Amino acid sequence: MIAVIGATGNVGRPLVASLVARGTRPRILTRDPARARRAPGAEAVIGDLDTPGCADELLAGADAAFVVTAGPDAAAHDRVIAAAVARHGVRQVVKVTSVAALPPVQDAYGATHAAAETAYLATGAHCTFLRPAAFMSNTLQWHWSVTGSSTVHQPFGDLPQAVVDPADVAEVARRVLDTPRLGGRAYTLTGPESLTPRQRAHRLAATLGRPLTFVDAPPEQARRAMTDTGLPPAYVDALLTSQSHRDPIRGGLPLPTVHDLTGRPPGTFTAWLAGHVEVFR
Repeated sequence: MIAVIGATGNVGRPLVASLVARGTRPRILTRDPARARRAPGAEAVIGDLDTPGCADELLAGADAAFVVTAGPDAAAHDRVIAAAVARHGVRQVVKVTSVAALPPVQDAYGATHAAAETAYLATGAHCTFLRPAAFMSNTLQWHWSVTGSSTVHQPFGDLPQAVVDPADVAEVARRVLDTPRLGGRAYTLTGPESLTPRQRAHRLAATLGRPLTFVDAPPEQARRAMTDTGLPPAYVDALLTSQSHRDPIRGGLPLPTVHDLTGRPPGTFTAWLAGHVEVFR
């Protein structure tokens, strides 16, 4: 049995659908029973990782676990999950981390992901770490300003990233879960081309058929916007520092990894936009 943590997110959702389509009945964790009903064929554990015993209920009897954690509570959640993986003898773990975890780690955000990888390795499970570049789905954060004022506000507007389709990360995860010999290592996952936020906004404007104004927001403005939503300042500072790194190996350089593991080219940003354009209308 495969347990999926992060089953209703941008990576977990297509992974669960793919597993079910292939005759596997994964066990998923979700806070919302309504979301569980959107994953027919999956067994649902209702709760969250802050609930005592929830990780044990999810992982008891599991042969493998797929894990996505995010946000300022990710480090604490990874410690809870790793402890339950060890208690229940889960043999295989596929964990989504970040290119920020590539050694040498250069910031606090990367250190958090690297610490998570270390925690899972300490369980004795056969661990695979998927380190994506920035997700194409991060573009959805532009929804409000695009629909409200035809404007995109984004820091580091001329910093290229080989953004990756979450569906490709899900497909890589499924291949590793199906074929354990592919695991036991870390993979950097990228899309097929390196694009700056400004270039992505231009692509979005072309897809919408109307002009958009791109504003290269100062990091201080981005920081204020994120902390105003309630995110802890230390977490925001670490995230922005990580996003500012210009070393191409940290997500700026397109790699063949998705093709090598799935046998097909990674999805393009233009194709991703075509599938999500209605969000921005």
